[in-house]
Amino acid sequence: MQTIYETEYPVRVINTDMFGLCRPSSVMDFLQEAATEHAMQIGIGRDALTTQSRAIWMLVRLKYVLLRPLRSDEILQIKTWYRPPKGAFVLRDFDLFVNGEHVGYAISTWVLADMDTHSLLKAEEILGSGEALEGKAFTEKLGKIPMPKGMEAAGERRIGYSETDINGHANNTRYADYACDAVHFEELAGHYVKALQITYSAECLAGQTIYMLQKREGDTYYVRGVDKDSKPHFDIRMEVAEI
Repeated sequence: MQTIYETEYPVRVINTDMFGLCRPSSVMDFLQEAATEHAMQIGIGRDALTTQSRAIWMLVRLKYVLLRPLRSDEILQIKTWYRPPKGAFVLRDFDLFVNGEHVGYAISTWVLADMDTHSLLKAEEILGSGEALEGKAFTEKLGKIPMPKGMEAAGERRIGYSETDINGHANNTRYADYACDAVHFEELAGHYVKALQITYSAECLAGQTIYMLQKREGDTYYVRGVDKDSKPHFDIRMEVAEI
């Protein structure tokens, strides 16, 4: 079951921003699609898991790094594989290429949860232990993002129909849009998001209002989304670089 999945996606106009660069949310969308396609190919996709184990995949952490920006009309090639499960967690790795040029990589952490209660399940019992792909696994592990003190209000966001996924909450990829809007990325011409890391703490449900907090430290922006009770729903760290 431990296989490498390879696929490619064109970076279309719809994936790019006002500067002609691939939006962070679109990068996340490509990664999510590759992970979904691979899971389906090896028999651990959503339909198979809900039927066999009443389990669903939930993304809890993700980080990507781009060595250069991705542009409209480029073809992004993705290689992805997952590491042997440990307890509730399954780590998935990605390598990114354009015309053979290594342009980035990503790491994500997933869990399997009961489809009704969303309580965590032991991934090893459902997927088996497996063996690591020799020479392929990245050494990095994702922890929680250390968020700075003194974050400032950066507006609010009502989660609408157009942002939701099959589970009825904001799609994982839309959080990157929330962060870019919160820091007014439209004012950062000549820059791109070199690295983005996100921790999902709680779901953002359709109809819910999320209040944004942000702080800049040099070339790094921090964004947190909280509910009306100040409970964190997600944390994002974005490192910006010149093109």
